[in-house]
Amino acid sequence: MLAALCLAMVFAISLSSYIALCYTSLAMSTRNLMGEHSLELAESGIEQAIYAVNSGNTTGWSISSGGGYTTMDATMAMTASGLVSTGSNPTSFDYGNGAKGKVNIAVVYTIGSPTAIKSITSQGVVVLPTGSIGSSATPSVSRTLTYTNSVAGSSAAAPLFVNALAATSGKVTFTAAASLYSYNSNPSTGVYYTYLTAPLGFSAIIASQDITSTTATVVLDTAIVHGYVEGYDYNSPTTTNWLSYATGAKLVGYSTPLGTNIDSTRIVSTPVPYQPVFPEAGPPVGSTLPLGDTTGGNILNKTCTLGTVGATTPVVYNASGISLTTGATVSVVGPVVLNVTGAISIKSQGGIQVSGSTGSLTIYSTGGNVGIGGYGITNTSANPLPKRVALLNTNSSTYTVTISQNAAKPFNGVVYFPKQAVSITGASVICGSIVGSSISVSAAATIYYDNALRAPDSFAYDAAFAHLTAPVTVSNLTASVP
Repeated sequence: MLAALCLAMVFAISLSSYIALCYTSLAMSTRNLMGEHSLELAESGIEQAIYAVNSGNTTGWSISSGGGYTTMDATMAMTASGLVSTGSNPTSFDYGNGAKGKVNIAVVYTIGSPTAIKSITSQGVVVLPTGSIGSSATPSVSRTLTYTNSVAGSSAAAPLFVNALAATSGKVTFTAAASLYSYNSNPSTGVYYTYLTAPLGFSAIIASQDITSTTATVVLDTAIVHGYVEGYDYNSPTTTNWLSYATGAKLVGYSTPLGTNIDSTRIVSTPVPYQPVFPEAGPPVGSTLPLGDTTGGNILNKTCTLGTVGATTPVVYNASGISLTTGATVSVVGPVVLNVTGAISIKSQGGIQVSGSTGSLTIYSTGGNVGIGGYGITNTSANPLPKRVALLNTNSSTYTVTISQNAAKPFNGVVYFPKQAVSITGASVICGSIVGSSISVSAAATIYYDNALRAPDSFAYDAAFAHLTAPVTVSNLTASVP
């Protein structure tokens, strides 16, 4: 009997020790799991902060300023539909066994410049049920992600113009022997090149995001491309069925063997082609055109000068249309935004000249067909950066965009009509980037993609992208050690 009792005691002690070990193991695994969830919460907080900065939606945020900086603070609970401010008493998501999550976020940026982010701190906290990890108090696990703008290039606006020619929903079609190259107009601070003086490269990309067509979505015909083509066949994603070309076409790169016209390493089949289309902040309401700039109807149709030399804030004008023909030249000498609600027509020897070191231009088209012919839109400054001229419209409409600018007058800028068809019908010289719902090239145009469009624009006098809302991006995040 005594032996049996002793044996039972040994078993009891062993079992209780094993149960304690299991409980400790469970507590540790629970803590580790909730630590991963808290890191996920911190990542969500960083994303929420960037969303608030990009969208301007600061509902639920506390905002204060001082010392040259604005600080935004928020505490948000994780719900089944995402992060929601705790001020609205949301129903928290249950991570299991009653565990709840929240995130404390703080964003610091330069006053008046939300995208000039100095720092973001995001603390993800998971609160566990009482006693779940061996404590009588309510336990919690937290992780913190921090971002500080101490690394060059760690915070920047996402580039919009990553392709030479990009169709957002339709095809890119050539029916003439056009040529595409690439160069960099601004390779480093204070260094500038024109397409004539810059080393030419092989990074011009033609992309079609048409994923529904059963026929070729990039049709080169006899075009010569120094770069890449990118498309997608939803029936056979890894094939190149989306690409067609004729004898005489070329697709080449730095290392393309001599005698090879179509370099297969320059054909990108997956993933689905990327051309960002971001929300657009409509320009502020401007003034009507000065009386000397129009013969009536508030249509820009006379020789005139727009903008102020040295100004850092764009002058905004509302125009009912643009109609420039022989003898009518508009000079843009400072940052200018034109809100145009009607048709845009430039032909014969009419044109717009962006000039000087502070000239830049956005033409925001909302209400008519666009025809850029004649002397078109040129940049005659010593540094004709494509970043300084933008012709754009992101509204849905049936209006068309046609470019047939005189080849002797190069277009330096971007054409951004992601929901309209863009046609190049003249043997134009185009430096920059073109985005349309579809793109057709029916003339022997020469297109030079500017690699500088893939980097943030810091030009103090720039009006060209003032109303394209490219989201800010951050990198170099640091996580706390648990």
